[in-house]
Amino acid sequence: MATTTKNTMKKAEPAKGAKPEEIEKHIERTRADLGDTVEALSHKLDVRSQAQEKLTAVRDKAGAVATAIKVLAMKPVTMIAAGATVVAAGVAGTVAWKRRH
Repeated sequence: MATTTKNTMKKAEPAKGAKPEEIEKHIERTRADLGDTVEALSHKLDVRSQAQEKLTAVRDKAGAVATAIKVLAMKPVTMIAAGATVVAAGVAGTVAWKRRH
């Protein structure tokens, strides 16, 4: 990997006999690239930030799932099925209670 970076650096160098303006532009680009690299490395090494991003992603996904469940629960078929389950559980409970008493 270091070889690739080294080769890239050589290709990005200004040509021999380049004008001062070209050299200055090259220096500006190199500084910007270096700044981006340092920022990316800092971000990767910032464990707290990484954990916060993961937590946010999990919260977003959980929120989406909760919303989907709410939408599904509001559908008439689901409400009927839930009601039928409650009624069936009530009947089963009543039958079991009567058998014991």
